[in-house]
Amino acid sequence: MAEAKKATHAKKHAEKAKKAVKEKTVAKTKQAVEKHPAKKHVEKTTPAAKKHVEKETPSAEKTKTVTEKTKPAKETEKTKEKHAEKGKEKHAEKGKEKHAEKAKTAKKPYVKKKPVKITKSKEIKKLSALVRAKKRHMFRGRFGKRSVRKVSREKWQKWRKPRGIDIVFKKEDGLVPGTGYMTPKKIRFIHPSGYKEKLVRNMNELVAMEKEKGNTAVKISRTIGKKKKTEILKKADELKIVVLNR
Repeated sequence: MAEAKKATHAKKHAEKAKKAVKEKTVAKTKQAVEKHPAKKHVEKTTPAAKKHVEKETPSAEKTKTVTEKTKPAKETEKTKEKHAEKGKEKHAEKGKEKHAEKAKTAKKPYVKKKPVKITKSKEIKKLSALVRAKKRHMFRGRFGKRSVRKVSREKWQKWRKPRGIDIVFKKEDGLVPGTGYMTPKKIRFIHPSGYKEKLVRNMNELVAMEKEKGNTAVKISRTIGKKKKTEILKKADELKIVVLNR
C-alpha cells in the first residue's frame, strides 16, 4: 500500500512541474509581444489572411473533383485511344530502327548476278557455227572382248595407242585415231561459243586480256576461291570480257 501511495504522489508532482513550465513559457511569449507590437499585428493578421486566401483559392483536391465531374466520359475514352495509338506508333518506329541496324550489321548473302550481255561479232558467230557443225568420230574401246569393243561410247574417247601383246586391234575393231583427224586451223582451240579460251588465275591476267577481249574469252582457274572469283567477275563485267565458267 505504501508503494502505491508513493507512485501516485510522484505522478502528481510530475504533472505540477509540467504545468509550471507551460505557464513560464506563456508568460515569456506575452512579454515578447508587449515589447514588439509589430509581431502582435502579424499574428493577428495572418490567420485572417489565410482564411481569405482559402476562401478565394479552393484546394487542389476540390478542383480535381470538380473537373472530373464536369469532364464527359467520351473525352476520356478518346484520349485513352489516342495515347494507345501513339504508343503503338512509337513501338513500331523503334522496331523499324532496330531492324535497320541489324540489316546494316548483318552479312548480305551472295547473290549471283546476271552476266552483262555482250553482242557477238559476225566472225565469232561464223566460227561457233563451224565448231558445232564439225563431225566427231567415235572410236571403239581397245580392251576386253570383241562383244564389248563393238560399242562406241563417249566415255571411251580417251584414246591410247594399243601396245599390248594380248589385245590385237584389227580393222574390224573400228577406226584408229591419227593425224588425219585433226581439226582445221580456223576452228582449232576454239570454244563452241566462237571465242578463243584463255585461263586466268588473278586480276593482273584479266586486265591484260582487255586488248584481246574482242576474240578471246576468259576461263577462271578452279584453284581460285569464292571471294577472289566474285572480284574477278565484277572486273570482267566492267571491262565487258566474256567469262565462260561463271
